[in-house]
Amino acid sequence: MEISIELANKEDNADLLDLMHRMPMPGYIEVSYRRDPDFFDSLGVEGRINQTIIGRELKTGRPVGMGTRSIKTMYINGQPMDVGYLSSLRVRKDYRGTLHLARGYKMFKELHKDGKAPFYLCTMLNDNIAAMRLTAGRARLPIHRNIGQFRCMAIALAQTIRKKEIEGIKIRHATRNDAYLLTHFLNTEGKRRQFFPVYSEGDFFRRDGLLRDIAPDDIIMAFSGNHLLGIVAAWDQKAFRRSMVTGYSKWLLKSRSLYNFFAQYLGFPLLPPVGSVLNYFYLSLVCIHDDNQEIFLSLLTELIMHKRSQYSFMMAGMHESDPLLSALKNFKHLDYLSWIYLVYWDDGERFCNGLDSRIPYLELGGL
Repeated sequence: MEISIELANKEDNADLLDLMHRMPMPGYIEVSYRRDPDFFDSLGVEGRINQTIIGRELKTGRPVGMGTRSIKTMYINGQPMDVGYLSSLRVRKDYRGTLHLARGYKMFKELHKDGKAPFYLCTMLNDNIAAMRLTAGRARLPIHRNIGQFRCMAIALAQTIRKKEIEGIKIRHATRNDAYLLTHFLNTEGKRRQFFPVYSEGDFFRRDGLLRDIAPDDIIMAFSGNHLLGIVAAWDQKAFRRSMVTGYSKWLLKSRSLYNFFAQYLGFPLLPPVGSVLNYFYLSLVCIHDDNQEIFLSLLTELIMHKRSQYSFMMAGMHESDPLLSALKNFKHLDYLSWIYLVYWDDGERFCNGLDSRIPYLELGGL
């Protein structure tokens, strides 16, 4: 059946939400990403510019697919640059042929002609076979260059942990007066990572900022005297973005009760019933001077102890080469693995070829 592909607007909100609800991400835990009540409002954390395309059957008007292009400023080789992110790709099973995908990416290419971003990032779950076909170099699709694994972890907050105190290091929560200090530290230290977001004071403690719904008390800071040495934050997005368990793999569904029986004693994350909204926050704003693992662990333990009465687990994500990843592995967790790709057309190749060896950083709450 013939389809039309257009730039979505507010009138498409209900159909976009329905596509997101009906097409969960595959894996041994099947998760549906909910963006109600307002899909467009939920995009504010992904970029300063956001455009969503929607495909419809010409004859019936039924929505059959969607995708989002977001743009925000990141540090590229230590310098601020606008970079794109492609997300929310959803296509109904009966429309997943190369032709329809090519038409969707043709629309993205038309949007790309505005010159606002030289290339894009995207992530794909290891188990998402349909999405991985995009990386096969088929005609009329952009290049997808794999730049490594993104290790996501669901870290149980109920596990037994010991508070990590370091002599000479003071840990405290942020206040509203810390917006400048936070911005300066993140922009100074963050540029050591590839793709670290560029923040302004206006991104903190405001509903229209990139970091909406992060309250001062959600941010924990480490100091040596007056010198800020590290930051971590808890980001609860349930007001505008939620995740619901819609299914388990056959073997996990059969063993879920047995797993939960042992997990509650061993301190691993429990597997909630199908239909449950996951009770978690994102580990965000991870920025540690000199990648000091002792300071990172101290901040993590403080954050977990502060939030464990409110949440079941914390979602954390890092590139496989990040030296801070080993600290996260100290905690009992379940893995949720993805791949990171550079996505570009011919005009973006030289930018991608020019990327230096800095460790990639993706803000999990901004994906």
